[in-house]
Amino acid sequence: MNLVTDFSGWLSRLPADFAFLLALPFLVGAAGLLADRLRHRKEGRGAEPRRREAKAAPTIHVSGLGG
Repeated sequence: MNLVTDFSGWLSRLPADFAFLLALPFLVGAAGLLADRLRHRKEGRGAEPRRREAKAAPTIHVSGLGG
């Protein structure tokens, strides 16, 4: 538990602008997860969830090698 106490003390001593920059990626990620969840909830209402069809990788034909 000493580690948690030390970490919370370190966070509280950070300058506010630096703490904001450290937290920003987590805030953006949380917003993205929330938006994705809301979108899936809206799509799934009243309908069977759509299954993603497996797509075959495109075939690439290479010609004219070596000459």
